[in-house]
Amino acid sequence: MNKLEMLIDRLQVARTWTKGLLTDVEESRWFDPPAPGVGHVAWQVGHLASSQVALIHVRCFGREYTQHAPERFRQTFGKGSTPVADPTAYPPISEIRRMFDQLHRESIDLIRGMTDAELDEPTLGEAHPMFTTKAGAIGTAAIHETFHGGQIALIRRLAGKKPLR
Repeated sequence: MNKLEMLIDRLQVARTWTKGLLTDVEESRWFDPPAPGVGHVAWQVGHLASSQVALIHVRCFGREYTQHAPERFRQTFGKGSTPVADPTAYPPISEIRRMFDQLHRESIDLIRGMTDAELDEPTLGEAHPMFTTKAGAIGTAAIHETFHGGQIALIRRLAGKKPLR
C-alpha cells in the first residue's frame, strides 16, 4: 500500500466507523447535548463534513470553502462554532447527512488524483500545529474524524446504546 492508498484507507476506515456509530442513534436525539456546551450528534456530523472541506478542499487544493458548502454551513459547524441544542439553528438532519456523505465522496475523488510529490507539498493557508504537508492535512482529517467519532460513541453510551463490536 503506497502513501496515497494509505491516506484514502484511513479516511474510509474512519468514515465507516463514524457511520456505524450513527446507525442506531434516533434522529429525534441528534440535538440532545450530552452536557452544556458539548456538541450533540448533529453538530458532530456537520462539523466533520465542514472540516473535510477546510482540511482537504481548501488546504490541499486551494478551493474556496463556498465552492463546496454554503457559508452558513461553515458558520454553523466550522472551527470555532458553538453547538446549541435548538434544532432550528441547524439545517435539517437530511441535509446534514447529505453534506456529510457528499463532501466525503468529493474529498476522496480529489485525493485519488494526487501524486506523491503533491502529497509532500506544503499546505495552503496559515500554519497548523498538526501538519505542514498536504499528506499531513489529509491524515489529520482522518484523525479528526476518529476524535469526533469518539464523542459520538460517548453520546451513544450515555443514551444507553451498546458499544460497537
